Amino acid sequence: MIFYPVIILVLLLVAFGLVYRKAYLIERVTEPEIIDQKLEKLKKIRPSSEAEVDTKEEIEPNFEKAEELFRKNQYISAERWYIEAAKVSPKNDMIYARLGVIYIEQKNYKDAVEALKEAIRLGPEIASRYFNLSFAENALGNKKEALNLARRAVRADSKNDKYRKWLDELKSSPF
Repeated sequence: MIFYPVIILVLLLVAFGLVYRKAYLIERVTEPEIIDQKLEKLKKIRPSSEAEVDTKEEIEPNFEKAEELFRKNQYISAERWYIEAAKVSPKNDMIYARLGVIYIEQKNYKDAVEALKEAIRLGPEIASRYFNLSFAENALGNKKEALNLARRAVRADSKNDKYRKWLDELKSSPF
């Protein structure tokens, strides 16, 4: 009689372990070997000045891994990789833009605002950053700032219906 519940409990524990490993420990899976392989390929493909190669070697594996995890919606792991990439290349605007989106997904709007402001400072021509920053500011209760940012997003990309709908929604909501 007790045999079946024990089997079910063991199966549930194994399933939980697999899900946990995939969600939180994915970066531990043979990363040093993969990174070393990519670095060797980089050295062969692009022999340039030593300083440039060192910078590319350090950021590319971190950024690529972060992008891969971001696309899989594994935001906790991706955040760690983006932060490592930002340490090596603090002027990469895409890193801060991605961190902003991750923080919005986590409903951490204060950090999202900081990351997106830095992304805009480094790459001011991209409309989606103004849109995302507008969303985060609105979530923090800064309606006026959110409205101004939404207008900037629409000016930067006037053909995007999502930006226009967001601007109209902000205009219709009370301050």
